[in-house]
Formats: sequence, structure tokens, C-alpha cells
Amino acid sequence: MRRRVIYFILMNQTFKRAFLLLQFFLVLALLIAASNWENDSSLIFSETLVKDDVQFVKAESESERPRVVFLVIQTRKSPGWCRMLLSSLLSEVSVVSIGFGKRYNHAKRPLWILDYIDNEGLRDEDVVVAFDGGDTFITGSFQVKQAVDRFLEATAPTAAVFNVTAVHRGEAKAPLLFSSESLCFAPLMKILISSGPQKRARKCVWYYSKVWEAMNASADQGMVPFTSAKGLFLNAGGMVGRVWAIREALKAYKKVLGLTDQWWCDQSIWALLYVWSLTRTTNVSLDFRIPYGILNLDYHHNFFQIPYGEVVAHPAVIHLPGGQRSWAALMPELMNHTTWFSKLKSSPQMTRDGLTQLSNLFVKLVTCDGEARFRRFGALCSPRKVIDPDWLLSPLRK
Repeated sequence: MRRRVIYFILMNQTFKRAFLLLQFFLVLALLIAASNWENDSSLIFSETLVKDDVQFVKAESESERPRVVFLVIQTRKSPGWCRMLLSSLLSEVSVVSIGFGKRYNHAKRPLWILDYIDNEGLRDEDVVVAFDGGDTFITGSFQVKQAVDRFLEATAPTAAVFNVTAVHRGEAKAPLLFSSESLCFAPLMKILISSGPQKRARKCVWYYSKVWEAMNASADQGMVPFTSAKGLFLNAGGMVGRVWAIREALKAYKKVLGLTDQWWCDQSIWALLYVWSLTRTTNVSLDFRIPYGILNLDYHHNFFQIPYGEVVAHPAVIHLPGGQRSWAALMPELMNHTTWFSKLKSSPQMTRDGLTQLSNLFVKLVTCDGEARFRRFGALCSPRKVIDPDWLLSPLRK
């Protein structure tokens, strides 16, 4: 009897039209409700976070504007990674996590970035922002947009229009920038550099001093601002570059990496490449040198900052390397430099209202075999935990 009734309803045209009309009004009501919720909520989430890994999708995806992709190397879930993802979602920045399921390898992670570039079909003019995933957080959408816009405006989109003279004079920026920090750490520099001090820290500073000597000898150079650069060293935990420049730099990186199987620290390799590139040293083969003007540091912390006793310069990403307990006392101040943390503290009701939407946003993961997967944030991290201000301020495992 029940089957006959259902069959009658499905075959009757009047009932079918009424049923379709009911569906239409239900969908319309849901859309209106969603719109009202977004207007009232203090936590606004970007549509791109659900659909794509590109920050400037919508109209720009059809135009000539370069793609800008944010990447982290992360082989597994961790509390620090969840905090970073929360900061990205609340800053409306989609971050792709690559390397899931792999055995972590510092020295090989630049090659994983290159694999992603190839698999995604990124163009020469596109931009990749790559940083550590477990000990970082994004400060806000405004800071990210400002850093990206400045980089796009000041860097050559392709090798064909790269002007090394303009970069040398400071009229343009190098198309590949690494994070800068006050700690000189390149523990494996000794593999290729036998001269100079034997202690790691002293050897590191001694070798970097060659950059300052070389740049000081050029009256018209503007690449290295001495007031802020002397005492700043390369940190491989943050990198932003045009795709063409990343490819060019990795040619030399792979050459150095292939010299020995003793490399475990990519920062040691990049430090050598940085010194060789800026000094244009003649006792190093051209195959092992990144062309002058392509590689430099983010001296003014537009993208990245490691706040070792420094005034926080409103970077897009704050990086906390090393033991996380050492940063505990500074965390309240650092979180106050974000645009989203104060909302979590001051609007608990809005926070609770936003839990469902936050949980249902998708995060893009790329597995060890290169397969892209989309997972709901709520299935990867506990939404109730990550919006707890006390939890966010605590030392979190990377």
C-alpha cells in the first residue's frame, strides 16, 4: 500500500510540481539564513577556503593575476599545526599542507615544494609562500594581503623581465626571499667550509660577514639595508618566491644536496647558497651558485618574523622555532599582534555560533604519493579546543 502511494505521488504531475516548489523555497530560506548569519558574525570565513587553495580566486582566477599559494610541510597532525590552521581560517587564507604520511626530512622538503609546483601546473609568475607548519601562525588577512601585494609589485614575474641592476640598487626586490632572524644557525656549513672558526656559531657569523663586506664595497647597492641587515641571517622556515625563481634556485640547491648524504639541515645549504650568490664568489662553480639578485632575505619582516627580542613588525606570519616553552611568556603579546585572537576572547557567543561553520570548512592535504585530499577542519582538529584562548597561548607540540 505504501509503495503504491509513493508511486502515485511520484507519477502525479501536480504533486511533482508542488514538491519541486517546496524544495525551491527551502533552499531559498537556507540561503537567506546563511546570509544573515554571515552579516552578524564577527568571524567571517572565505569561500575560497572550501573550494580551492588559491587566495585570490573569484574574478582573478580568470584574469592575468598570478596565483598565490600558501604551503606548509607537515607530515602528521599536531596541536601547533591545528593552531596554524585556525589562524589561516580566521585570516581567510587557504593553506595547503604537503607531505602528509612522509617521513620528515628537512633537507628534502624544498624538493617536495618543487613537486607540488609541478603537479599543480603553477606558472613562472605565480607565487609560493612556504613556511613551517607546526610552530607558526598567521596574523591576519590585512597583513597577508599587504605583504603579497608588495611582493607582486616589486618582483619580476618572469626571468625574461628580471632586472638584476634594479634589484642591486634596491629599486626592485629579489624574486626569492627567505625569513631573516638574529640567530646564525647553519650547523652543517663545516661540510664544505673548512677554513675559519671551528665552533658552529662563530663559523656561521664569520662566513656571513663576507656578504656585508662585499655589499659594503658597492656604493650603489640597495639589496642589503645595513641598518637592519647586519646581524640578520637566513632562516629556512619561511620562504616566498616567484615560481621561476624557485626553480632557478633549486637547480643549485640540488647540486649541493647531491654532494653528500650528510645533509640533514636545509638551512645550512641555503646559507651557503645565500653567501655565494650575494658575494658572487669566483671559487665556487657557477652550477652551485644562484644568479646574483635572485635570492635575498625578508629583512623588514613583511612576510615572516622570529621575534627574538625584537619589536614585532606586523608580519604576515609569526614563527616560533625551537622549544615552545621558551616562547610561553611572550605568547600573550604575540597573539595581540593578530587581528583574530581578540575576537576569540571578547566574543564567546559569536565563537560558539561559529563552531559549526568552522568545523565544516575544508583543509587541503597532499599525501606522500602526491594525492590531494580535502578534509573538514573539525575532523582534523578539535574546534572547541582551538578556540580556547588559554589553549592557544600554551606551548603546543609541533
